[in-house]
Amino acid sequence: MTRSFFLSRARTAIAAALLVGALLPSGCTTTSSPTLPIPPPEALSSAPDAEGFVTIEGDGAIEGAQVLAYNEQLELGVIGVADDMGRFTLRLRAEVGHTILVWQRLGTESGQLRTLIVPRE
Repeated sequence: MTRSFFLSRARTAIAAALLVGALLPSGCTTTSSPTLPIPPPEALSSAPDAEGFVTIEGDGAIEGAQVLAYNEQLELGVIGVADDMGRFTLRLRAEVGHTILVWQRLGTESGQLRTLIVPRE
């Protein structure tokens, strides 16, 4: 192989690197810090009461965040607001064994889901 072949290859590689470098800063370089996902609040569900409702209580939510609970089987949900200590209490219609998803929402950001199974007792 000749010296000119290697120089040509090197120039091509450098040109490609410069092109990629010119394209990346617009989408990859930011001055803001990365956004961490909002964790799910700690939550427990009671057994259903005589009226067919469970009480979902918890803490660890962000102060003032909306706390949401959704019963997948009945396709029903409820929304509450965490107090200044991150505590919340929600009541939702549910039966033993139903799956309830609980998460928090702050502004336009929704957090990760916590899955609860309604206990017998």
